[in-house]
Amino acid sequence: MRKKLLLFTSLISAIAFNAQITLVKEINNNGTSSSNPSNLTVLDGKIFFSADDSNGSNTPGGADLGKELWITDGSTEGTTFVKDIKPGSGSGNPFNFFTFNNKLYFTANDGSTELWTSNGTEAGTTKVDIMPTITGEAPQRFAELNGMAYFTVGSQPGSGAETTNKLIEWDGVNNAVQVADIGDGYESILTNMVVYKDALYMYMNYSTQDATYGNELYKYTPTTDTFTLIKDVDAGTGDASISNFTILNDILYFEADNALWQTDGTETGTIAVAPAASLSGIANVYAWNSKLFFEGDDGTTGDQLYVLDPALNTVTNISNISGDNKNHDPSDYAAYDGYLYYRGEDANDTSGHLFRTNGTTIEQIDNLIKDIDEITVLNNILYFEGDDGKSGNELYSLNPATLSTENVSAEIIKVFPNPASEYIMVPQSLLKSTYIIYDISGKSVSEGVISSEKIDLNLNSGLYILQVQTNLNTITKKIMVK
Repeated sequence: MRKKLLLFTSLISAIAFNAQITLVKEINNNGTSSSNPSNLTVLDGKIFFSADDSNGSNTPGGADLGKELWITDGSTEGTTFVKDIKPGSGSGNPFNFFTFNNKLYFTANDGSTELWTSNGTEAGTTKVDIMPTITGEAPQRFAELNGMAYFTVGSQPGSGAETTNKLIEWDGVNNAVQVADIGDGYESILTNMVVYKDALYMYMNYSTQDATYGNELYKYTPTTDTFTLIKDVDAGTGDASISNFTILNDILYFEADNALWQTDGTETGTIAVAPAASLSGIANVYAWNSKLFFEGDDGTTGDQLYVLDPALNTVTNISNISGDNKNHDPSDYAAYDGYLYYRGEDANDTSGHLFRTNGTTIEQIDNLIKDIDEITVLNNILYFEGDDGKSGNELYSLNPATLSTENVSAEIIKVFPNPASEYIMVPQSLLKSTYIIYDISGKSVSEGVISSEKIDLNLNSGLYILQVQTNLNTITKKIMVK
């Protein structure tokens, strides 16, 4: 019962935050059609991203130019199309956005998949052919070490398996080259890489060791030109399925075989994280405030938000979402001003909404905007992809400074009788507003549009929350049904 009361209290706090999120621009304004903004990347006071205005409503010439490069300064007018990389209705599909030497780079397809750069203008968006001897190297998995950019590429001179998922290095000026390797085989890198202790750590296999170890944790050390197996995590020929590299307090954490692991770069120091041993489904790992936040499942409560405190050697479930949908599925984190913002599911549905945590408890910021994705901070404002159910998946923003009880209490209402039995009365000013009634578990038990000052109840005895959405804000009131 105590857990339910805590959830109910969280629900009250979460609902009170509604109506703070703003649609930056409906890029594809054909009703519920989506522009699907993605790869949000900040540089020089702007956010670069890819989007698809299939309706042509905000694209030069009013044509469907496919998924291409866009830019925003956070304003409606400042959210604009940059360049039609693949001319016509075909998509350039920009991805793998990163910054290097204070320039924006990304991978896109104008007929072949290559590296591109942009300064936010059409003329300043150009192809950077880093490997001119081949076509379509498709660089991705960027990492920077000692002033050099490292990628994997999809093809190189040669043939067969030796030409895929190889490591290359680039100084930002001259042509990129395959890294030197004094070993007797070749690498195939399978996930994003991370820089740790002057080396590149990655999940990969090495051709001459694959039959013995399978896909495992390796590092590449530029100073010695070697690929080194750190540990055969999944002993024998099995694959460790490693992902989610995250550094905290000089320790590299990662997911392997659905469990949480850590390494100090040595074989003996590569171990499963003991306090997380009972959890599976590890995903979406993020380091913040000297703690590690991640998704995990204890086999009973579903996918929840957990936090590892290395100083205390403890792992704690801080979401405890329950209801019709017990999975919280946290992801897409962004830290700002003492909070960690993220996408999560509430107790009522599987649509990802905006949440935040102070590291101990969670708050749901909004339950109206769904499909939250790619939360990014620019000039003290949060930007992200979302869907209000009317405009499709578009670009939204939130000013965290508006999240205060003072700012959401612009309209006070009186509900009576309270305690109630068969009905409650509300002010005439709420006519035509939508309402939802939640029970103590956070489940919606009644909803509709207020058509008169009397709302009929058909509820069991207990404590409930009435949420009313007006043009001004969202109002909540506790209701006791006897």
